[in-house]
Amino acid sequence: MIHHAVTTSNDSQATDPKLLDREFTADELSQAVKKICKAKTSEQRAKIPGLPSKRADVIVAGAVLLEEIFLAFGLKSMLVSPYALREGVIVNTLAETFASYQPGVNVRSSSIHNLALKFNTGRRMESAQHSALLAKQILAGLQSCRSGSTEYVPDVAGLLNNDDAELLEAATILHFVGMFINHRSYHKHSYYLVKNTEHLLGFSTIEIEILALLVRYHRKKAPSQKKFARLPEKSRKKVQAMCAVMRVAVALDRCNSSAIQYVHISQQTESIVLAVVPATDAATGNPYDVSLEIWAAQQELPYFETIFKRRASIIVSDGDDVKALCTKAPSERLSLKHPTPV
Repeated sequence: MIHHAVTTSNDSQATDPKLLDREFTADELSQAVKKICKAKTSEQRAKIPGLPSKRADVIVAGAVLLEEIFLAFGLKSMLVSPYALREGVIVNTLAETFASYQPGVNVRSSSIHNLALKFNTGRRMESAQHSALLAKQILAGLQSCRSGSTEYVPDVAGLLNNDDAELLEAATILHFVGMFINHRSYHKHSYYLVKNTEHLLGFSTIEIEILALLVRYHRKKAPSQKKFARLPEKSRKKVQAMCAVMRVAVALDRCNSSAIQYVHISQQTESIVLAVVPATDAATGNPYDVSLEIWAAQQELPYFETIFKRRASIIVSDGDDVKALCTKAPSERLSLKHPTPV
C-alpha cells in the first residue's frame, strides 16, 4: 500500500515504479495504519490501493503489530526482503542436513559466478574476471590519489561506495554472457539474460536493472543520459561513472590474454593519467605487447572524459613511471617511454 502511494505521486513520475526499492519509513507506516483503521469493513479495506483482497481480513492486526514493533525498537525505516517463509525453511533444512552448510556465504557473489559459468565460452570468463580486477583498480585510483589525498578526486567518483564497486565488479564479470547466444550484438543479448534471469540471488530489482544496463552499454556507442532515465535520480550519475570505468576496463583486455597486470591512476585538477603495467610473458621474460589493448581503451576515453570532466590519457608504465606516480607532480615526472596521448 505504501509502495503504491509512493509510485503514484508526482515526484516519482520520472522513475520506473518497478525499480524503486521496497523501503518505507515509520511515518509512511503510520499513515498506512491510519488508512487501514479508518476502513470499518473488509469490503472497504479491500478497496485500498495496493492491498490484495484476501488480506483485507487480517491486515488490521498485522499493520498494528508492525507499528508497535517499530515503536518498541525505535525503527525509522524498514527494507522489505524479497524472501519469505519458504526460503527460511529451505535454509533451516539445509543447515540441519549438512554439517558444513554455511548460510552466511555471499549468495550475491556466488550467483554472479554461477551465472557467468553457465554461459562461459572459451576463456571469456577468465578474461571477464581480469577486466573486473582492472575496473576495481581504476575506480580505487579515481577515488584517492596515490598520496592518499582526495584533493584531485572527481566529484562523480566520490559518489560511488562499496556497494557500487560490487555492482561494477559483478557487471564486468557478466558482460560477456550474451556471446552464448551470438557474438554479434552480444551486449544486447547480455542485457536480456541479466535482466530476465531468476538466478541473481540477493540483488534488488534496481540492482539487477543497473547490472543489465552496465552490460548493455559496456561497448559500442556510448550511452546518453536518456538511457538511464528509468533509474532513480540518485543512481543515474553513479551508473554513468561505473559505465565509463567498465568500458575502459573491458577494452584493456581486448585480446582476452590478461596482458595488463595493473592500472595505476594519476590525477591533476584537469587531467587523469592511466598508467598500465604489462604482465610478463613467461616464455620470453619480456613484458607483453599491449598496443592493441591500449588502442581499444583509447576509443573509450572520450566518454570517460565526459563523465569525469578531465582530460584522460594512457601510457605503458615501467617501474620508474610507477614511482613517479607517487610524487607530488606526476605529470612532470613520467618518462612517457611509450606515450599514447588522446
